[in-house]
Amino acid sequence: MFNILLALALKHDFHTSKHQQLLGWFNRNFINTGVIDVSFGKIINAAYKNRSDSDYGLLIEFSEKDLIIMIDDMKLFISELEKNILD
Repeated sequence: MFNILLALALKHDFHTSKHQQLLGWFNRNFINTGVIDVSFGKIINAAYKNRSDSDYGLLIEFSEKDLIIMIDDMKLFISELEKNILD
């Protein structure tokens, strides 16, 4: 998800290697302005939190149901950003 978001940023001449800067840029320029629905901001922010929790938390486990939801959200997010990149 980071890579498709980074591709969108590069299309708009925004360059960063930091997740939080990229998320802030995305929220400011696409979510807060209504270009992309707020639900996609929630998806990427939840994905970032889950990634951080699993990387740095102690004994974090996700249920199969949670993983299915995460995968479905990821597919929706990638599809939405792909449309914006190709537009």
